[in-house]
Amino acid sequence: MELLKEKVKGAVFGAVIGDALGTLVEEMDGETVKRAYGGPILGFREPSPLAVCPHLGKGCYSHESQIFLMALKVYAERGYFDESYYVELLVDWVKREREHRYPSGAHVNAALSYGAGLESVEAQVKATDIDGAVPALAAGLFRWDSSDDAYQEGAYVASITHGDPILTDTAGVLAVAASEVVGGRVSFETEEDRLGFIDVLREFAQTETVKAYLDLLLQVLRKGSLKPDEVAVVLGNGSFAPEAFASGLYFALSNYRSFRMGVLSAVNSYGEFGGDTDAVAFVTGGILGGYLGFGSIPESWVKELEGRKEIELLTEKFLERITSYGG
Repeated sequence: MELLKEKVKGAVFGAVIGDALGTLVEEMDGETVKRAYGGPILGFREPSPLAVCPHLGKGCYSHESQIFLMALKVYAERGYFDESYYVELLVDWVKREREHRYPSGAHVNAALSYGAGLESVEAQVKATDIDGAVPALAAGLFRWDSSDDAYQEGAYVASITHGDPILTDTAGVLAVAASEVVGGRVSFETEEDRLGFIDVLREFAQTETVKAYLDLLLQVLRKGSLKPDEVAVVLGNGSFAPEAFASGLYFALSNYRSFRMGVLSAVNSYGEFGGDTDAVAFVTGGILGGYLGFGSIPESWVKELEGRKEIELLTEKFLERITSYGG
């Protein structure tokens, strides 16, 4: 159980740290990053006035982590995924506008619909942005002992706000990836291991689009390493859920021995046109943190992360649930 705790804590902090670092350059192209920061992001720093969220302080994360931590809180406090409680948290979050972190309209619209008394089928939005899938990471951690359960629960969590099958499929596969990693059922040590991991994820995918992106990822991994800018061109780094998910996985699998290198590669994958770097790095950080454990994350990054003590307390409460019930 100690190894499981190390992995879950690594996944939680890894995802949020990846998001916080990636937020610094979200939607910036390479030239804008140079003007804003003088070069690639190598660690936490104050956001540039050119950033999408210039008002955030050093070490602050975006709405992807806010939504993910809400889902984690539901599991920690209820011991299962209580849809009503999750909706309550979302509605309350939307009301507190000053706490928003450049949120997508999808979560806001879904929360407003629930707040107006609509049922889930009416409140669901038809959107495919990756931020709709990131809460599924919490489902994968909760269902660490069963990839089948992880897929079902990850897709379910995403479906509370999103009604697009590609989005919910991506969410389910993300949950499987987290479950496989923290459950210790996968190794990244050899190329065969890494390709086998993607094969496992593909077996769970239900839509042709998600399968196609995983197939493309397999091709890229077989060809060898790519520079972050090249990944942005080949796999894409936009907000389309399967695209951002595949890129995040690439950076994790290509840097499986170094959390720092993996996350920084994801963060600096803005390319010539910019991209959803915080979401890509969220995926990379969650998978690598879960694989390598909390101890792999640079201590300075943990210390500089916004609300780290609250996140640690929430993670401990979550861990009490999964170690008591076995997931």
